[in-house]
Order: sequence, then structure tokens, then C-alpha cells
Amino acid sequence: MIEVRREDGELCGFVLQRADDWAALTVFGADLGRVSSEQDAHTLVLRMGLASLAERWELRARCEDEWRTVCIQEATPRRVRLALGYYSLPGVPTREISADELRAGEFELRLRR
Repeated sequence: MIEVRREDGELCGFVLQRADDWAALTVFGADLGRVSSEQDAHTLVLRMGLASLAERWELRARCEDEWRTVCIQEATPRRVRLALGYYSLPGVPTREISADELRAGEFELRLRR
């Protein structure tokens, strides 16, 4: 994975070459989109990487059929902490998911569109 940083050094996400395309990834490794070139993936990470952390996401465990809406509370290259619900309010249940669990397919996270 190739780090993508802003001019001020802030980590915005990563790009990763796949078989036939390039993946733009968040700081915790969730897919932001697939494009045909490394430069396009880099541009996508700079445009969406940090902004996507404020958006609603959908989470699904490998053993579940249903997607649930979640909010990102904290994100690092190793893990993401999620509020399990549409809003991140005090008392809302949370869940930490490691980047390794995402890569292994234990959980899927996607931007809510």
C-alpha cells in the first residue's frame, strides 16, 4: 500500500494496486473507490479520504446478511471505532474493527450512498 498525505503531512489514506485497477482506501483500509490509474486513486484519496470519515457508513459482518448504518468515531491505520447507529451520541454502542479484520473479510465497510 502506498501512503497518500496532504501537503501538511496529514495521512489521508492509501492507494493499492489490484489486478486490473487501483483502489483508493481510507486511513483504516476501507474502499473509497476503484479507478484505472495510480494518479486517479491518489487524487480520489486526497479528495475523499478525510472527508469520508464524517460521512455515514454501512457495516456488515461476514456472517450477517443485513447492513447497518454506523458513524466513525476514531480512525487510525490499525483500526476504526464505530458508533453503531445513525448518530454518534453518548451511550450509543460502539465497535472496534481492526484493519486486519477488514482485509480478511471478517467485516465489510462501505460509504452509505
